[in-house]
Amino acid sequence: VEGLLGVGHVGLLSANHLLRELDFEEVGKVYSPHFSEPFQPKDTPGVVYSEKGTAKLHYNELFYNPENDLFVYKGLYQGDYCEFFYKHANLMIGFCNDLGVGRVYTLGGLGTGSEVEEPNTRAIVTSEERVARIGPHAEIQRGKENRPGVTGLSGILIGMAEKNGIEGVSLQGETHGSYPDAKAAKTVLDSLCEIENIEIDLSGLDEKAEELEKKKAEFKRKMKAIRGRVRGRGGEERGDRRYVG
Repeated sequence: VEGLLGVGHVGLLSANHLLRELDFEEVGKVYSPHFSEPFQPKDTPGVVYSEKGTAKLHYNELFYNPENDLFVYKGLYQGDYCEFFYKHANLMIGFCNDLGVGRVYTLGGLGTGSEVEEPNTRAIVTSEERVARIGPHAEIQRGKENRPGVTGLSGILIGMAEKNGIEGVSLQGETHGSYPDAKAAKTVLDSLCEIENIEIDLSGLDEKAEELEKKKAEFKRKMKAIRGRVRGRGGEERGDRRYVG
């Protein structure tokens, strides 16, 4: 199961909740010169630091849960250009081949650009045989032939899985896309757990959703105040949009 930072932070929130609710052991870290600061211009090198003041190189983490025979790959970093996304996916699929992994799930957000009160899970599968298994738990996303569907590592991973004889499924939670969304993470994780018969408590994501809603309301309040000050100085609406893009 891959859950990295992406649209609505859905994949990362889902992976973090899995790690909190089940007993996982860390089995490895992935380092790369292509893991640059996620909220900075690309190709920005540096280190991350903890509350204790210790600094470390950027990395993603890999965990294993023996009870469900489940690996979880989570972190903040996907890559900085197209070629590296493929190298990154090849590395992870090579790991899956070495350990006999049978299915790869990628978790993420499907940006709608609007508020979603009750998000649904959309599923993208790599074989028609999986439609009957996944369909009762997520809406199968359909589109036009040869048009892009799932971007980033979430898409490349299931594509590379299919080329290596591994089943690939991407579970995408409907979300606005501009804010961290624990509701979307909950629906994605609920679908995953139903498909794979994993039993976990999802109520913690309800608490996280309430916390994030308060932060979002505060953010919107500040942005409204900023727009008001800009308009007061003769600012145009077009200029205001820079603050919320």
